[in-house]
Amino acid sequence: MTKKYSFLFILFITSLSVHAQTTVDTLSADLEDIVVVGYQNNRSILETPGSISYIKPELISGLDNSSLLYGLNTVAGVKMEERAPGSYRISIRGSSLRSPFGIRNVKVYWNDIPFTEPTGTTFLNLLDPSNMQAVEVIKGPGGSAYGAGNGGVLLIQSQAPFLKDHLSSKISVGSFGAVRYDLGYHDKVENGALSFKYSSTQSDGYREQSFIDREVFEISGETEYLEGRKIAANVLYSNLNYGIPGGLNENQFNENPKQARGGPIGSVLKNASIKHESLLLGLTHSYKLTDKLSNQASAFGNFSDFENPFNLDYKIDSRKSGGIRSKYTYEDYIGDIKTRIIYGTEYQASSYASSNFQNNAGNPDSLNFDDELKVQGGLFYTNIQFDLPNEWFITAGLSYNYLKYDINRLFAKDAEFGQVGEVKKNFDPQFIPRIGIAKKLSTSITAHASIGSGFSPPTIEEIRTNEGSINLDLEPEKGINYEAGIRGYAFEGRFGFDATFFFFNLKEAITRQPSTIREETFVFRNVGNTDQKGFELNANYMLIESYTDFLHRVRINTAYTYNDFEFKDYTDNGNDFSGNQLTGVAPHIFFTSLDIATSPGIYGTISYNFTDEIPLRDDNTVFSDSYQLVQTKIGYKTNFFKRLESDIYFGIDNLLDERYSLGFDANAFGGRYFQPAPERNWFLGVKLNYLFKK
Repeated sequence: MTKKYSFLFILFITSLSVHAQTTVDTLSADLEDIVVVGYQNNRSILETPGSISYIKPELISGLDNSSLLYGLNTVAGVKMEERAPGSYRISIRGSSLRSPFGIRNVKVYWNDIPFTEPTGTTFLNLLDPSNMQAVEVIKGPGGSAYGAGNGGVLLIQSQAPFLKDHLSSKISVGSFGAVRYDLGYHDKVENGALSFKYSSTQSDGYREQSFIDREVFEISGETEYLEGRKIAANVLYSNLNYGIPGGLNENQFNENPKQARGGPIGSVLKNASIKHESLLLGLTHSYKLTDKLSNQASAFGNFSDFENPFNLDYKIDSRKSGGIRSKYTYEDYIGDIKTRIIYGTEYQASSYASSNFQNNAGNPDSLNFDDELKVQGGLFYTNIQFDLPNEWFITAGLSYNYLKYDINRLFAKDAEFGQVGEVKKNFDPQFIPRIGIAKKLSTSITAHASIGSGFSPPTIEEIRTNEGSINLDLEPEKGINYEAGIRGYAFEGRFGFDATFFFFNLKEAITRQPSTIREETFVFRNVGNTDQKGFELNANYMLIESYTDFLHRVRINTAYTYNDFEFKDYTDNGNDFSGNQLTGVAPHIFFTSLDIATSPGIYGTISYNFTDEIPLRDDNTVFSDSYQLVQTKIGYKTNFFKRLESDIYFGIDNLLDERYSLGFDANAFGGRYFQPAPERNWFLGVKLNYLFKK
């Protein structure tokens, strides 16, 4: 799509919002009824002093129910990448420069349980969209309540409230041999609820060596066994195997984007892939001690086997981790001021047996090095909230954070892979404060501002890389975030908006650099400071909503992100990169979608995404091309015998057949920056929901 036609498309969407009418005040109800738990608030989003976005269940599953990709990329300031099916990266107000795989610098919780490992890495690919029914996104440092991390926080709940017992099933097929199905049973039992879910995802992938095979089984239940006392249990088993096609250089990307990395260490020859089997157990107890004091405590454990044949080596890990999270909440009035005081603690520990081998045609060969890894970390935190007269709302928080690494190298084949022995890295404990204030300017509009600190220590994968060296000199990233915004609704509730300006100053920024010891491997190092200024806007407009007319609902959603991110005080081998754009960050990202639903049950969605040029090297000598992505879906919903709900849908991804990369390998050796995304492709699916009669 040329820039001319892109402009016409946006103009068309805008003109619709000017001339259409609505009959139901829905967007205002959305803002007033959504209660967010970020920063331990449990407040209406209009009363929350901070940048928090809530993703509705219908957006989480996206177009084809395959991942969280679509839903997260509808949120301004958030970018989710899928370098291959199952290989996810997420950046919130920043870059995924530190994340060659997995998710770093973003803390993730699932059903109030830390899903991020004690090492700081999150494997979100262990979850299926059916395990994510509600998602909150906290943008910017959330350390005052959630610990280390400058990027932000994802709060995921696997269960949406349901009123009737039901059996659900979904099946979909699509391009590249994609087959996906899941089955769920949800039962409201006495004083509680019980759910079983099973999902399976298989695909050959668009590129060579980009297959995925994932099974996920979840059991979740809760009960109020005594008045004021609840207990919830969660079991999540995931078995994941996906291919890693590897990066391509520009010529390879243009000639044949379907190919995997080739040569003597090619991805197919080496069977570059990840096998990850994981069992997560969690138990949460909620206890209302008095009318004013309550407690929620969780205990959790994770056991996993991780196997990663890679182009250069073969990694095998056996991982065990666990911990506790507890908080006390006291609510009372001080005069006319409603006050909430929260005190909490979180502790995580893990023990890994980690071995690195030579890769012999996709099989482990001679041992390079063998380590025992132990991690301990946690935080103590407190939050105080005041609901002041004249609808002022204040939240102040402070946390104390600590982290310890213990690396015991049991074997090293030679000096190239380091020295045998035990080393420890104890990061200096950090106090992380945050204060936020919100003022309701009217019943429908709120202004807010906040200042918060961030602290993001390097993950153990950054200190101990596949190269074999152990970098104990790597220091945490530290930053201060300033932001101010306004959110609300107007035009009788038809128009909703959330706009935020922010400035984030990051010190000791960590980047990935080619190793000088082993060619084509990477190490991480601190390179100086960054200034990150930006603007984020999420807006939606309800053109039509009527329960009697043919057009039941017509709605536009829009998200715009402006990033002015640059390096400060960054020199490398005599080269001064100060003032360069931050690697891996697009200056402009624009998303809009048009959703239509009719009374007979026919519905459709078309979305448009523009992503600007992205610097692929710290020296800013190589940039990606901008790209424009159009996705569409049409479906039909109906009921049979009042108890069987059905949804049949068909969709096309990358409608314009754009050649683009959904995730780049920054500073890549040999210019292999590009991870080609699929060409135009289709999907077809059916959902059934059977309501039980009681």
